[in-house]
Amino acid sequence: MIGNDIVDLADPQARGKSRDTRFINRVFTLDEQQKILNSDEPDIFLWSLWAGKETGYKAISKTHPAVSSSPRHYEIKLSDSPLPESGIVYTPCGPVPVRFFITGEYIHCIGASTDEGIGSIVWDVQKILQPQFSPDYQSDFVRNMAGKKISRYLKEDPEAIEIIRPKGHRGLGPPAVYAGGKRTAIDISMSHDGRFAACAVSGCHG
Repeated sequence: MIGNDIVDLADPQARGKSRDTRFINRVFTLDEQQKILNSDEPDIFLWSLWAGKETGYKAISKTHPAVSSSPRHYEIKLSDSPLPESGIVYTPCGPVPVRFFITGEYIHCIGASTDEGIGSIVWDVQKILQPQFSPDYQSDFVRNMAGKKISRYLKEDPEAIEIIRPKGHRGLGPPAVYAGGKRTAIDISMSHDGRFAACAVSGCHG
């Protein structure tokens, strides 16, 4: 199972968050807090850890829907580099390898429940044309973006692709991909934040 998350670094809520002691204490382990404080880019480091935790939760919750979503239950061990490039999220239900893609504008993280799974992920990041619109508009944007990507791999008309989030015990469940009215084996993860939308897809080649 796969997950992904994106953070818009220009969003007003993202800037200077490394100085928010209450937030840091609530979200990060003591070891993670120390790494944020010691980093030359504390905000980028903080949001990389956040994106990794979110990615780990999204991946593992597909097979363990009752798992806790509390960020402190998802500790990340990162590769030895100035800024995060890869790592492992230790979730309550097992490890999730993750990779980070960091630009001057955003942080994107992808992850999978196995090393083999992360190698099969196809991902995309696009700038939302009208980010000031509602969350529903942003959700529709990333859904359409993901649908077009899947349609190219399946050689299907984009109109034939549906991405549906079925209802579960805790609200809407993870998204499922349908082609021509039939559910596929494709695994998908979608996210959006501020000006950016991101998707990760696995199973297109199967």
